[in-house]
Amino acid sequence: MSTIICGSKKYENLSFDRLVDSFDTIVRNNWLLPNNNYGKRNSNYQVLNCHMENHRKSGASLSEWISTYAKTHNMPENQIGSFYEYLKLKTVRFVHFTGNNTELMRSILRKHNIDHKVNKQLRCGFAYIAECINKEIKPSIVGFSLKEGDTINKQFSNKQYRLHNPCHDTHSEIRLLKKLHEANLIDATFCTIEDSKKTSIDSSILSPTAHSVNILKEVYK
Repeated sequence: MSTIICGSKKYENLSFDRLVDSFDTIVRNNWLLPNNNYGKRNSNYQVLNCHMENHRKSGASLSEWISTYAKTHNMPENQIGSFYEYLKLKTVRFVHFTGNNTELMRSILRKHNIDHKVNKQLRCGFAYIAECINKEIKPSIVGFSLKEGDTINKQFSNKQYRLHNPCHDTHSEIRLLKKLHEANLIDATFCTIEDSKKTSIDSSILSPTAHSVNILKEVYK
């Protein structure tokens, strides 16, 4: 069973719909929904951070979701509305991991002798990455930033919040993803795809795997 975990890096010239939908298991995070450039099929797993999970579990109304996220997180009301309806689906498993599985990731780094310090809580997108590695599943990831200048270029974000977010260390997370790829625990090849109409990868960021290159050749011909 192949698994792909989707970040939400914004692409202007390329759609990952066919790529993501070619995988058996699709994992998205927070606000990212089908038809947002990362696949058209519903998620098998939708990972929520603690704030969104609290709203979901409390049965918050649509107006409560809007009042919380429309202004403070610069979230479009139509996206909030779409997500609110999406929460009603029984075929999607909405999951939350305490601390975004930061402690689990630390134990994984120790187990595999990977020299990397995780000093701040990881962002939500890392939770299922750690979950997969812990279950000895090697996931592919797409839409995660591997260049420091890309960390604020997300589909659904408040850029000022991302620039001054005291809770997470995005630069450390970029280094972490590269080290996990080098250790053969994840496949981050798709994160090196350049934002151009012609599908190409930037192999200066990390060494692409033959497996993922073959998938790209098959999906995009």
